[in-house]
Amino acid sequence: DFGGDLKTAIAAAQSGDLVELGDKTYFASGIVIDKDITLDGGAQTVIDGGNASDAVLTITQDATGATIQDLQITNANNGIVGHGASNLTLQNLNLNNIGINQPIREGNNNTGISLSDTDGVQVLNSNLNNIGRKGIGIGDSVGVKVEGVTVQNVNLAAQHAQNHDAGGVKFFNTADVTVQNSNFRNINANFIWNDTTTGTTISNNNLENVGTDYLAPSFNSEVGLINGIYNEKSTNSNVSNNNVSVVSDVFLAFNATEFTTESMTLIGNNFSTQKVGTTDYYVNEEAEKLVAQTVEPDAAGFDLYAADYNNQAII
Repeated sequence: DFGGDLKTAIAAAQSGDLVELGDKTYFASGIVIDKDITLDGGAQTVIDGGNASDAVLTITQDATGATIQDLQITNANNGIVGHGASNLTLQNLNLNNIGINQPIREGNNNTGISLSDTDGVQVLNSNLNNIGRKGIGIGDSVGVKVEGVTVQNVNLAAQHAQNHDAGGVKFFNTADVTVQNSNFRNINANFIWNDTTTGTTISNNNLENVGTDYLAPSFNSEVGLINGIYNEKSTNSNVSNNNVSVVSDVFLAFNATEFTTESMTLIGNNFSTQKVGTTDYYVNEEAEKLVAQTVEPDAAGFDLYAADYNNQAII
C-alpha cells in the first residue's frame, strides 16, 4: 500500500507486477512508468494532478508492454505522455480537465493522451472530456489502434490554432493506424486529423455537428475550414462507414487533399458535405511526400523539414 504514496509504489514495483489502486483520489503528477507493469484502478479511482504543469503519467521506453486501466486522470497540463514504449495498452480511462486552467500554447501541451515512437499501442474504451488542445495525439508510430473512445469538449476556448494540431484525434508520421467505433462531439478544430501518414483506417465512427463550437483564436487570423475528418497528405488510407454531420456548408464533414485522394478507399460513409482532391499545402513537397509513403516512421525523414514545419506553424 505504501501509505497511499503512488509514486513510491510504482517506483518499488518490478516488471510484471500489478500495482492495484484503491477506490479513492490520489493527488500526484510527474509519475513515471518505466517498467512493464499494470496500473489498475477501480470504479472510483482518481489521480488528481493538482493543476500541475507537467503530465500526470509519463511513460518511458522501458515500459514496453505496460497496461494502464480503469482510472480517472484529471487536473493537469497533460494527462498521459509516452515516448519510445511499444505494445502499451491504455483502456477504460477517463481523462478530463486537462490543459484548461493554465493553458500553454507553446510545445506539446494541453493534451489528454500524447504518444510518439510507440508501436503497437492500443487506446481502448476511454473517455476524454474538457481538453484544452487535443484529445489524442499519436506520432512516429506503427500499428496503433484507437477504438471505443469518446472525445468531446476540446479547444472550446480557442486557446490553440485549429490549423496546427488542435483537434479530437491527430495522427502524424504513422503507419497502419486505426481509429474505429468511436464518438466525437464539441471539438473546436478538426475532429479526426490524419496528417502525412500511410495505411490509416478510419471506420465506423460517429462525428456530431462539426462547427457548432467554432471560435477562431484571437492570435491567429489564418484559420481555414475545420472538418469532421481531414485526410491530409496520406497514402493508402481507408475511410469507411463513418457518420459525420456539420452545422452549415461552411464546414466539411470530410476533406481529402489531392495527394491523399490518389490512393484512398472511400466507401459506405454518410457525410453531409465532402470534398476530395483539395489543395495540399507543403512546406517541403518532396520530403512530405516521402514521409507519407514510408512505412517505418524513423526512416521517413521528417527531420528533413521539421524546422521549417515547426517555424511556420501558428501554435
